[in-house]
Amino acid sequence: MSVYSYWTQFFPPRNGASFTEDNLPDLTGKVFIVTGGSSGIGYELCRVLYAAGGKVYMLTRTKKNAEEAIDRIKDHYAGKDVKTGSIQFIPMDLADFRNVKAAAQQFLDSEGPDGKLDTLFNNAGTGGWKDAPKTPQGDEYHITANSVGHYLLTRLLTPILTRTAAKSPKDSVRVVWAASILVEMTSPIGGITKGFLEDPFSEKHAGVLYAQSKVGNWFLATEFSRHQSEAGPFGSGLVHIAGNPGSYNTNIWRHVKDLIKYYLVYPTLRHPVYGAYTYMWMSFSKDVTMEEAKAGNYATCDGRWHPGQRADLLLAIKGEEEGGTGRSQEFFEWCEERVKDYVS
Repeated sequence: MSVYSYWTQFFPPRNGASFTEDNLPDLTGKVFIVTGGSSGIGYELCRVLYAAGGKVYMLTRTKKNAEEAIDRIKDHYAGKDVKTGSIQFIPMDLADFRNVKAAAQQFLDSEGPDGKLDTLFNNAGTGGWKDAPKTPQGDEYHITANSVGHYLLTRLLTPILTRTAAKSPKDSVRVVWAASILVEMTSPIGGITKGFLEDPFSEKHAGVLYAQSKVGNWFLATEFSRHQSEAGPFGSGLVHIAGNPGSYNTNIWRHVKDLIKYYLVYPTLRHPVYGAYTYMWMSFSKDVTMEEAKAGNYATCDGRWHPGQRADLLLAIKGEEEGGTGRSQEFFEWCEERVKDYVS
């Protein structure tokens, strides 16, 4: 890791985004899911996709927040010469596997037998939360809400994603996974410790729990891309890509108790629309290919490839037969074991 790597993520090149709301192609006929779409980056992404003609499903926890967000989005474009798409709320709590399965089924029912899904944006998540509660299934909250819940949602939606990919241009159907600059700044050696996988409640530090969950999303994107086959449960033709969308002034800070920390970081926080621009690059750029995804390449803010991740993390996404640690594969299998009762 270099100082430049940190600097360019906190302070990306001015006007560096290659995809913005001003040059996004017509998305009429395209279908998108955005988790956590009622606020922050997810809200801005829903707004931009809707304005480009996309059919957007906003999967988020609170009905009131979702309805207010949808009203704001529609009011923003009311009376303007914009060919908007549609936007629909589906309730989902990523910390509850039963709820995730119900949300996936509601989406599938809404789309019907001839439905499609062009991009799944696994955006939602919680920040570091001291003394976070256990999930309804008794699991650790951060890893479930940020990683394993999205793993389950992705597994349940893999069949419709695969069917869409079979009828779409090569590498155009994608799953976008949200990571963070804390992947490289505060995650433990190897990204996720062996001790955590053996006992998720052994780690008590909220910041480490958050960082591990974001590393987990990178690991999952990489392993989903590698595990695909024509007849297997992980689909085929789907480009899974993870990346740091950047640092933004959103409600992910709501559980941060240390106000000094918040105000020290505050000057580096940007408007969340720039995070949506990063996701748009991850979803639409031709620079993002299956080969890049299988290699574990990692995007960063405004739509660029990361200049070079930590050596121990790069070893984690390599198997032992390649000279790596195999931790990425181990985490992928760990997630599958966690959700096995909910994917049938």
